Formats: sequence, C-alpha cells, structure tokens
Amino acid sequence: METWDDIVVGAGSAGAVMAERLSALPGRRVLLLEAGDRAPHTRPLGRATLQGANWEHTAGTGAGAGRRTFAYPLGRALGGSSAVNGAIALRAVPEDFDAWAAAGCPEWSWERVAPWYAAIESDADVKGAGHGTDGPVPVSRVARSDWDPVATAFLDACRDAGLPWADDLNAPPAGPADCVGAVPSNARGGVRVSTAEAYLDPARTRPELTIRTGAHAHRVLVRGDRAIGVEYARNGRPATAHADRVVLCAGGIGTPLLLSRSGLGPAARLTAAGVEPVHDLPGVGANLSDHPVVTVWAVPPDGVSRPGAPWHQVMARLATGGGAADIGLFLAANMTEVAIPVVAGILRGRPAAAVSAMLLAPDSRGSVALRSADPDAPPVIDLALAAETTDRERLVLATRRLWELLRSGPLARAMGRVLLWTDRMVQDDAMLRASVTKFVAPMCHPAGTARMGPSQDPMSVVDQHGRVHAVPNLLVCDASVMPVVPSAPSNLTCIMLATRVAAWAS
Repeated sequence: METWDDIVVGAGSAGAVMAERLSALPGRRVLLLEAGDRAPHTRPLGRATLQGANWEHTAGTGAGAGRRTFAYPLGRALGGSSAVNGAIALRAVPEDFDAWAAAGCPEWSWERVAPWYAAIESDADVKGAGHGTDGPVPVSRVARSDWDPVATAFLDACRDAGLPWADDLNAPPAGPADCVGAVPSNARGGVRVSTAEAYLDPARTRPELTIRTGAHAHRVLVRGDRAIGVEYARNGRPATAHADRVVLCAGGIGTPLLLSRSGLGPAARLTAAGVEPVHDLPGVGANLSDHPVVTVWAVPPDGVSRPGAPWHQVMARLATGGGAADIGLFLAANMTEVAIPVVAGILRGRPAAAVSAMLLAPDSRGSVALRSADPDAPPVIDLALAAETTDRERLVLATRRLWELLRSGPLARAMGRVLLWTDRMVQDDAMLRASVTKFVAPMCHPAGTARMGPSQDPMSVVDQHGRVHAVPNLLVCDASVMPVVPSAPSNLTCIMLATRVAAWAS
C-alpha cells in the first residue's frame, strides 16, 4: 500500500507547476499522475495540435434540430494543454480579477495576483515594473521585422481603422481599450516551452517527486470529510495510492468529472449516473464557460504564406460597450494543417490564414456531467455557446468589425480569397445573426466548473485557497476554480494560479 504526502492528479498547465512546487519541500513525497505520455519536445510554433496527445472529447451547443457538436480536444500529456495549444502567453486583465474578488474571493484581486504573473515569467522583450526576468516561463514576441506579410497587413488595416499600437498586451491598459499589438508566446527561439519543460524537467531528479504517465485517475477515495487517496488505472491495471492530501489539476472538464465519480457533486445527477453521493455539491459541473469564436478563413495568394513560421504574431482588442475590451481579434497565418473538415476540403493542402473574433468575457454558461460511472465513458459537455442575447449581439458587432478589417486594402490583398463568408451575409442584420449562430465555435478554454467562493454560496465548490468545502484536504487547482473565465487564453493564468495555491499549500 503506497502512501504519499501529496498526490497531484493531472500534469498540465497547473498540475506540473503544483507537483514541482510541492516537491521542492525537502523530504516531502509527491506523486504526480498523468493519463497521457510525454509530448515531443522542440515543437515549433508553426505546427498544428498533436494527434494522440489529447482527450478527444465531443461537446455540443443548442437544442433540438439546431444542436451542433464539435470536437473538443484538451491536452492529455505531460504539460497538458500547454504542450498542444496555440502557445499564447496572455495575462487576464484587472477587470477579470475584480470579478473574482466580487464573487467572494478577495485574495484574487488584481493587486494581489499581478506580482505572481511577474514571478512566473522571463520576458525577453518587455522589461521594467510588472515583468519578470528569471521565472520558469519564457515569454517572447516575434519581432516586427520578422513578421510575415499577412501579419504586417493586419497591423496596417488596424492602424487604418484607428487602433493604436500597444507596446505590451500584458500590461494593464493605460489608454484606450481598443488596440493592436504583438502576441506574447510561451516560447524560446520560436519553439514552445510547455510546463513539462519549464517545471517538470528541472525537477525530475528530485527524490521527492515521482511521475507516472499512462495513469488515468478514476476517483478520489473519500472517508467522511477526508480524502485518503486515489484509485487509478495504469496501462490497464488498477492501482490505489494513499496520501495525506490530494490535489486535482485535471482541468475544466476532467476535474468535475473526477469529483463526480468520487461522489462529490449534485446528488440527484450523481445518482442518475450510477454514483453513490458522498457530499452534495451542486456547483460541480455547472457554470461551464468557454470563449466563443467566429472565424473567417481565407487562402492567401501564392508566395504570401510562410509555412512553418509562427501562426500567431499580432492581435487586436476591441471594446464593444465603451468599457474594458471584450473582443479579441486573433490572426492565424501560415497554417498548413486545418482540423475543420469542410475548410480542409476547400484548401486541399494550400496554406491558410484566418481571423477570429473571440468573445473575451461571455455571459453564457453551460455544464459538464457524467454519462455513467464508467471512467472511460465520454462526458456530456453542453457549452451553451452564445446562448445569452448579450453574447450573440457582441459577436455580431465583432464580426462586422472583423469584416471591415478583412475588406480593407492591405489585409484584403494579403488574405486573398475568403471562404464561405460574403459581403451580403455581413451587411444584412438577419443573415449576420443567423451566420454567427451557425458558425460560432468553442476555443476549448473550459473554466468555472468547480468555482471558488465562500462556503455560504451553495454553487461554489472550493474556497479561495482551493480547498473543497466539504473535504478540506482535497484541493482543486486549475481553470475549473475560476469564477469567471479569463479575458485571454487561460494557460498563463493557470500557471499563475497554481504557483500561488502551491505557496499556500506548502
């Protein structure tokens, strides 16, 4: 019977950090369980998502005849989604953390989290107050002199539209919310650096840390108000490990599923799935938030694309309501591998470019739940993308702004032939609303499904230190605890969050 001080489940953006930080304590015995294996090192930023290194989930949105389904891949490897995502190293904005604090989590105000963002990074380009120089995560931007023609045209179009240049998209806005700037990446020399490389590789020789890959956690063993261990399967064989504390870092989908299989969740729904409830926690699996996105694809003229070059070099932010930026316009260029069958069929191997309007702070909420008690059964993921009228209307406005940029001279010439979208679709209000509903898709940034909050809030699952209300030696530390999804891809915020929770847990 194995016994550990800590068992960390999931070696992704948060879990790799948590295991490294806890194992830095002399004599502490830490077991890290990861269902996947090691993703290849030295992956250039101009490469597509790795096949076989993901949880190949399926998610849906809408109801009845209008329901749509999507592939919903999330990282299943050492480094988790940080090993397979777009490697965009954007911070959340102060308004996000104001919302976290307002939800009963004052430890997560912007003033308290900003130093932790700086602590995790080593920014190669931006120096001075608010930025780190010796953290584990390298942050860099493609120099404008090295941008491809499509990125340069995007910048020209934004400037023609009156968007000012932002020297640092990771700084709190000091001027207009609308801006354009270089995309920061967790990369060094054009090669991504996942949390596996940044955190686990330097810690591998520690006797305090044991890493097991191919280890799929089935459930947490809970006795009364104590977590006593984890049941898992490794290479098809069942195993059990006991610990003084268990830390779940399985992500916005994996963590609520694991809690539910452990009997921690909404009692009626657990019973219906064949799981005996241990503690009734109605917030588990609720409050699912993801960034909805509308994307316009194009085929640049011959010679414009640079296959193998980084996809993400420049982006813009827009404020549709006059306050904080609530739309991100992300350019992706030089793409030779596209996972969308319809678009791939049209491209026939030619390089593609795309501009996406991403809603940064969506109001719509979905859910994730067990299909059955079987750990290998696929989950039921309801994204409820743009279900709220406020989200649909903001996406309509954002798509119009995106289209104006695309049809401007500089970007129109560089992007070339636009696929599927037309001027008529965008100009007609009814057609545009229908098109947004038809084409909206998820960014696979699930958050909020085990959100933090005070114990008197019946829908909160953990306190602001990550402790499950009913089981205080069971911690959750990943995007699932975020009360509001960050106004940015969530990878960097997960790393920051794990660094801070680990400091409390040490």
